[in-house]
Amino acid sequence: MSKSHICNAFFSFLFFIVSQTVSAQVNADSSNYKFAVLNLIKQFDQGIGEASRLHNGFAQNQYSSDITGNVYLDDLDSWSTGSVDYDGETFEGVPMLYDIYTDQVIVLLNSDNSSYRLVKDKVKGFDLRRRHFVRIPESEEGIKSGFYEELYGGKSQVVNKLEKILVSTKGTAGMERYFSPVDDYQHYYIKKGSKYYNVSSLSSVLEVFSDKKKEIKQFIKESKLRFNALRESSLVEIARYYDRLTN
Repeated sequence: MSKSHICNAFFSFLFFIVSQTVSAQVNADSSNYKFAVLNLIKQFDQGIGEASRLHNGFAQNQYSSDITGNVYLDDLDSWSTGSVDYDGETFEGVPMLYDIYTDQVIVLLNSDNSSYRLVKDKVKGFDLRRRHFVRIPESEEGIKSGFYEELYGGKSQVVNKLEKILVSTKGTAGMERYFSPVDDYQHYYIKKGSKYYNVSSLSSVLEVFSDKKKEIKQFIKESKLRFNALRESSLVEIARYYDRLTN
């Protein structure tokens, strides 16, 4: 029997036994019941180590020591506790990193303190450092597949693609390599209907929401939105307002 079959069987049995006990004790308080179940799942994952469904990925990328800069979210290479929706299951309290250069989610394995990359296609989304990311598949129109920071997730959707590149330059000591963020306005997208639209200017946003262009322009004026200075917050406010107009 494979590890996955053993895990599933053991988890089903353990969940049944504990849930019966817990439900009898906290049936009147659903929040306590939910907490107890989540705690059970966390203990289960820590207990079975590599056999957990979460612990199913590849070895972490190791970069050459001569490359400077940082590939991780917020330029921080220390582990932060987050949550990830992986392989149909949500895992809380997971030590995580997000490698922007390779667009990979990296987690720390409890059993032997080793790190590894999760299988991209199995990651639906994750939360890290108070930021929410979703995976957009290749089937979506108007956008490349990958992880995007979701800035707004209403009827419309606003996402931002974070990117870092490896730069090679000739310095005084020879060739120098370093990671650098791609900081421009080409990575914001609005989803309207079934299609994503790249928005790099206010005029492109108004084009996406052309059916309510007049109302949105008035809203921008009255709200004193500064699109160029506060691009992300302005995109969110405009999309939210459009959703209110069209509900």
